[in-house]
Amino acid sequence: MAGFSTLIDRATTWRIGQSSAEWSLAMARRLADRGDLVAAARALAVAARGGSVEAMLDLADALMQGRGVLPDGAAAIRWITAAAQAGNADAQARLGALYANGLGRPPEAGDDRGGVFHLPIDIGQARFWSEKAAEQGHVEAQVLLGWLLSRRSGADADPVRAAEWYRRAAETGNHGAKVGLAMILANGDLGEKDAAGAVRLYEEAAAAGNPTAIYYLAMALLLGEGTAPDLERALATMRQAADLQVPGAQRALGVMYMRGQNLPRDGAQAETWLRRAAIKGDVDSMALLGDLHAGRMARVPSDVEAAQWYQAAADRNHAGAQMALGLAYVDGRGVPKDMFEAVRWFAKSADAGFAPALFRLGICHLGGDGVPQDYAKAARYFRLAADAGDADALYNLGVLHYHGHGLDKDETQAMRLYVGAAERGSASAQFRVGRAHATGVGLPHDIGAALSWTRRAAEQGHVPAQVNLARMLLAGEQGGDQDAAVAEARAVLERAAAAGSGEAMSSMAELIAGHDGPAALEAALAWARRAVAAGDPQAPQVVAALEARAFQGAVR
Repeated sequence: MAGFSTLIDRATTWRIGQSSAEWSLAMARRLADRGDLVAAARALAVAARGGSVEAMLDLADALMQGRGVLPDGAAAIRWITAAAQAGNADAQARLGALYANGLGRPPEAGDDRGGVFHLPIDIGQARFWSEKAAEQGHVEAQVLLGWLLSRRSGADADPVRAAEWYRRAAETGNHGAKVGLAMILANGDLGEKDAAGAVRLYEEAAAAGNPTAIYYLAMALLLGEGTAPDLERALATMRQAADLQVPGAQRALGVMYMRGQNLPRDGAQAETWLRRAAIKGDVDSMALLGDLHAGRMARVPSDVEAAQWYQAAADRNHAGAQMALGLAYVDGRGVPKDMFEAVRWFAKSADAGFAPALFRLGICHLGGDGVPQDYAKAARYFRLAADAGDADALYNLGVLHYHGHGLDKDETQAMRLYVGAAERGSASAQFRVGRAHATGVGLPHDIGAALSWTRRAAEQGHVPAQVNLARMLLAGEQGGDQDAAVAEARAVLERAAAAGSGEAMSSMAELIAGHDGPAALEAALAWARRAVAAGDPQAPQVVAALEARAFQGAVR
């Protein structure tokens, strides 16, 4: 056998027929069994060129893995394609999967990776080759085709065909197909939702141990969709899926422990489950781990670890994590304080249309933080954020119109924007609209509307609104039971004072002096002096007035 490799070398130049191809394939396998991978690869090349589909696929594997040859993804794809074009269902299914998932990563600017191969995702090619294999009865290709037809949104989706392929695969007993079909039924992609039908399919696949089916069954039991809600069974089933390494189940348990939903709040348990999912590449879990550390709920909270998890998720294009990482750079939490780096991450998040990031970029341009001050750019970002649903961005557009910064000065348009933002829930806008109704400037004078809008802002924790609401209540503008109005005003001022409002402290001093009788004068003075320390410019006058009353014996 000493001259065997020489014969193989010579064979590469022969024009061989199918029988020679089969002989070369057999020899390649014998050589591989002996450990001579280089000679085996040469023999595979001979057999593949001779038309052996098996050799083509084996050679593709060798080229992918660098087994006996240098790794060459492009050449591997060519051989798989040749086998697929020859009608081999396995090759067609494999090619469909490669196009569905892509291979390698695209080069980035300045990326010096030489000839590293990258096959981009191509859904059209994935569908084409998967359908070729599916029509030959290749069950895995039928499942993949169902997924390719159902997962794409808009005009690319074809849920009817997706369901047909899933059903054909499900009839063979494929549990993955049952899960895919169940999801179509649960989503109502064929018309009305059939949650009960979906649960039946989940139950069948779960009984056979399909981890994904177990996870979706747990969600159905938890939410009571298609079946009666059963928290105990739902949690047991979710743990089963999590133990089977389903990242979604691990994340779900982590979130429940993190938020105290259906399970006791437990930061340590939340961290355990989220970390398991994050290690498997679950991007949402990475971002949630950042939140867990930033919110001081982890076993050993760490701003550094929070930033690291945000970074991991941000690098994988998680818009919320990119926003959070930007905020970490603003405050210097876990990373160096760097406004320019913060703006860079805000911009990445904004590129994904994340409304809070668009709003924050508007704020940066408004104040010149990390970027040159530019009111026009601020207005553009506020408009984009408002269009994405951010109520405060709509309010800020009103402010820019009111002052004529970056937009035409137009107080009427400003007020229209304030009202729109208030209706969407902006506390600042609700405060502004309440004040406009109270004064009759910009909106009709309407004490009832003023109280309503001011109260809504106050309930959201807007401190100036809390102070204004208290003053309106004490002025008797609400009407009705004055004792109830004073009690509400007292509670509102206590919240505002706890937030550090000196104005609220002064108002509390006046409330106590006016309603709690002579014995409460010292308490009123204490509140007034706290207001002075808090910087309220009116507080010294309140102190002086209360001290004068005490000195004159007016309240003793």
